[in-house]
Amino acid sequence: MSGRPHAKHGEWSCWLYGEPEALDELAARGGAAMQGRAATHGAAVGIDLAGALARGLATQGEAIWTLLSGRFAAVAHDRERDRCVVVRDQLGAQPLVYAQTADGVLFAEHEGDLLDALPRTPAPDRLALLGWIENGITPAGRALYEGIERVPAGGRLALGNFGGLAKVERWWQPLYEGIEPGDAAELGAHLREAAFAAVGRAAADARRPAVKLSGGLDSACVAAGLAAGGFAANGALALGGTFADDPEADEHELIEATARHTGLALEPIAHDPAGSLLAPALAHIDRWRLPPATPTLFLWKPLLARARQLGVEALLDGEGGDEVFGLAAYLIADRLRSGRLASAWSLTARIPGIGPHPDPRVRLRVLRHYGVRPLVPAAARGRRRARTYAAARPDALIASQDRASLTALREAGETPGREGPVWWRMQAHSLIDMREQLDMSAHFRREAADAGIAIRHPLLHDLRLVETALRIPPEAQFDATRDRPLLREALKGLIPEEVRTRHAKSHFTRLVQQGLHAEEAELIEPLRRADAPVRGYVAAAGLDRRLAVAREDRPMLAAGALWRLATVNRWLLAQANAAPGEHSPG
Repeated sequence: MSGRPHAKHGEWSCWLYGEPEALDELAARGGAAMQGRAATHGAAVGIDLAGALARGLATQGEAIWTLLSGRFAAVAHDRERDRCVVVRDQLGAQPLVYAQTADGVLFAEHEGDLLDALPRTPAPDRLALLGWIENGITPAGRALYEGIERVPAGGRLALGNFGGLAKVERWWQPLYEGIEPGDAAELGAHLREAAFAAVGRAAADARRPAVKLSGGLDSACVAAGLAAGGFAANGALALGGTFADDPEADEHELIEATARHTGLALEPIAHDPAGSLLAPALAHIDRWRLPPATPTLFLWKPLLARARQLGVEALLDGEGGDEVFGLAAYLIADRLRSGRLASAWSLTARIPGIGPHPDPRVRLRVLRHYGVRPLVPAAARGRRRARTYAAARPDALIASQDRASLTALREAGETPGREGPVWWRMQAHSLIDMREQLDMSAHFRREAADAGIAIRHPLLHDLRLVETALRIPPEAQFDATRDRPLLREALKGLIPEEVRTRHAKSHFTRLVQQGLHAEEAELIEPLRRADAPVRGYVAAAGLDRRLAVAREDRPMLAAGALWRLATVNRWLLAQANAAPGEHSPG
């Protein structure tokens, strides 16, 4: 470890990083002043909490980890047993990557940290990169570099008598504990209070918290939580991006309404239509040695810079609300499995947005996707995939053999051992595993480091809120016209009606598409070159078919895939331009 232990007790030495929170039992051991937070990148925190943790490990053993929550990584060494564990928090809010070397195991917060310590920069991980190009998702545990892996959420590295290798273990898994009793009003109130409590915990230590406010329900919920916790009266802010040049993305009227309703002082930040899509992506590649996870860096960097100028210490957002408050659609599979066919069919007419008189063909597609598909045996699914791979589309970016290998890798990484109804297991997958595959936490940590302020996600990374959401009866979220109906009802009077009853979402795809057009020569044209490095990974015919589409005819939905191809190409060029045996530019 780089640095002395933060605490020692008996044979145990502990290091603790991130923004840990102690549950009541551990807090009682450590005293009232031991809960620490730090906004700085990689800072050690919670020294008193580390002492309580060391004492707990010495007296109770490793069951003590369940008394920690929040964003944290911890290292604990037991000299007596010569055992060391490197622990990642339950929801994976704290990134943690590692690499096996000839001398042992290296672990760090980000891939770039490991690259500084490795003798040479590893080659890209082919399958992980293909998964990322396709939809921004990498197989479980895989990073974009060969030999660098991620510790899973709720996982740990066990170092000891394993022949010099690290053993990956799960120390935490969500458990199905039944559902919460109550009618819709009671359930909605319970969900709202859990969300407000999560907002309070995220803002508690900040002298000046703020919310990144949009015109949507989830960020309005965060704003209402700040108001309910008294933060608005103490100077909490709302920061909202405005897009006068794109009416489809602009939500300034809804943002202003929410700020007025919740009493938050509003700071609007106007989007500069001349801003570069490419420049922040190149800066990200240069600093972090990774392609950025989103094309929208150019939209939000001005907002983050303004937050820093205003002295914001913690910026909260509504990321994750769609999942934590949303529909458990796979209840349809449970109804089919139990023989309740009429009930399963009835639920297909209550999918949010399907409308009052849904087409029976649409309902059949819903039934197949959420009802039949999860119940098909794995062997039958495999045979069907094999037929699909054999008949690959001519515009496919991934060759059939790579597709088969990638799918097999994804299936091998599926989280085992969860027991409970299909709906609950799929909700847990959405709230934990899918976020991991998108590597959302690492992206947010890099974003916070670049901004120089704490960025927190109370709807995404609060363990108590996630556990509450997993106990909501799934039937209560089915509604033919509204998504997140429980939360909408529970926020009545606390946010503006035009926000509470709004179901449309604003998207920034058009702005990304415009950015691709404006910087076509730097982003798209290099993909046409025969020596473009990304061509060593994707199917050339599929790439060429996409590039042959005239700029004005490109569908907006293609913007994200083109952007990933372009940024991966730039990242691979940076890798290739590094001298042999040296690190790529960083």
